[in-house]
Amino acid sequence: MTSSSVLRQEWEEHRYFRYRGCAPDADVPGRAAGDTSLSLDAWHGEDRDGSEPQRVREARQAAAIDVCLGCPVMVQCDAYASSVVVDGGKARLAEPDGIWGGRTALERHRRFIAKRHEVAAAAPVRQMRTRQRLRVLEALAVHADAEAVAEAAGVDVRTANWQRSRLVTQLNLCKETATRGELLEAAVAQGLLERSVVVADDGSVPAVPPPPSPSPAAAPAPGAAAGSSSVVDDAGPGRVSVAELRVPGPRRARRSRVAVVHGQLPLFDEPLAAVVSLPSTHASLGAAA
Repeated sequence: MTSSSVLRQEWEEHRYFRYRGCAPDADVPGRAAGDTSLSLDAWHGEDRDGSEPQRVREARQAAAIDVCLGCPVMVQCDAYASSVVVDGGKARLAEPDGIWGGRTALERHRRFIAKRHEVAAAAPVRQMRTRQRLRVLEALAVHADAEAVAEAAGVDVRTANWQRSRLVTQLNLCKETATRGELLEAAVAQGLLERSVVVADDGSVPAVPPPPSPSPAAAPAPGAAAGSSSVVDDAGPGRVSVAELRVPGPRRARRSRVAVVHGQLPLFDEPLAAVVSLPSTHASLGAAA
């Protein structure tokens, strides 16, 4: 789960951030760049002094959302504002007020509450009292680092994380927002842990660590065995790279260079424009014949 601070940074460092609809207009002070008929506080009407008539509020919100829908950073804005932070041991939206990413505060709160309740019913405590699960829980009470938890529990990291995920579900917590502190507090309430053994953290440690990022595929080592059929396309999406593949023929050592499009070999029924003709390092098979 990406933290709110990272999501905010991705939003603010987006190359089109300066062109967002709610930014100040360069020519009309105090007005929004996306619609100069709107003031800059149109997205945050709750900050205004005095009450706002319902019709006025709805019209203002509709106009602000219309600007959001044409904003180049709407998705990043919504991702940050709708992310969850832990404040005082309790989870809340990163931006609980105002219109962000084309959605009102009420819409984002309803979505937040709905996601917190999209969990299974609490399981009987006896189902959580397995030997391995209790060892992981006791290790988590002392350590915050995933590897340290696994080592203290005597299992590998993958097993420890799986047991933590099962405990979150069985204790009726939300996997996306639950923190280590919330998991341990729920375990104490169910009599699975003694409160005295729990070492508190700053509230930012998730109950279930995010999965590791997949490592990029390794390129074949120099001098790889002849006849290997592996293809590595390092040209990137939309570009053409060249892979050396073995082609059946009278002599096993002969090779032909074949264009690889989008990481796949072009099929014979593909348009000719998708195939790039490149000179072979050996004489053609026809000439050899």
